[in-house]
Amino acid sequence: MDQNDSLLKDKSYEKLIHDNEYYQNIFKKTEKIVSVVFYILNNIEVDKKSETHTSNLASKAHFAHENALRTLETKPATAREVLEQFAQSLIGLESTIRIARIASVIPQDVHDLLCSEIALTLRNLSEYIEGEDVLASLMAEPTAAPVRGKRTTPSRPSVPAPSSYQSAPRPAPQSPSGNDRRTRIRTILEAKGEASIKDISEIVTDVSEKTIQRELNAMIEDNIVKREGERRWSKYSLV
Repeated sequence: MDQNDSLLKDKSYEKLIHDNEYYQNIFKKTEKIVSVVFYILNNIEVDKKSETHTSNLASKAHFAHENALRTLETKPATAREVLEQFAQSLIGLESTIRIARIASVIPQDVHDLLCSEIALTLRNLSEYIEGEDVLASLMAEPTAAPVRGKRTTPSRPSVPAPSSYQSAPRPAPQSPSGNDRRTRIRTILEAKGEASIKDISEIVTDVSEKTIQRELNAMIEDNIVKREGERRWSKYSLV
């Protein structure tokens, strides 16, 4: 094996776009989060009350996606700064979603879906920032004010923790409950009007298409969802 072959096998020389786990669990998940934001924005009736919030959401979603694209061109060994900026942009998007919910611009179930997906993406992202948990570093408590007359070493400013991330130990990933699945599917159908199982599975990525199909069948029995078409051409919408 020559030197070039050896370098290709060394992950420190690869870009993150070559890391399938990063591409699927972080970049593609961010892409889907941004897609859902724009589905929602396309179905909001904009008025003077909501105009500022919808504009801010669109701007933050664009910014998060641009930062996600930038990370793909970096190498894992030198990516820390770019990954931290990406994490900051996701936290900015999450904060804007929370404010839009408080202002009654987006419904609670949309808020819950997006914030849970962003939290999961941030947890996955923390594994790629060497030597430090990204959530811990971005959400560290501010240092106390210096005592007058005593010199202190300046510390890096921290970002306040969003309320959904303040648990100390990081829980192991869990499969969504039936109620959570149903809420997420309902949110997507509200945003899109109608969707196929494949459309839904591109956004709800932590369960299989079979599970989504079973949930849709149960929602049809409960008269929540209706189906048009047969088999792979089926489209689902809310009753």
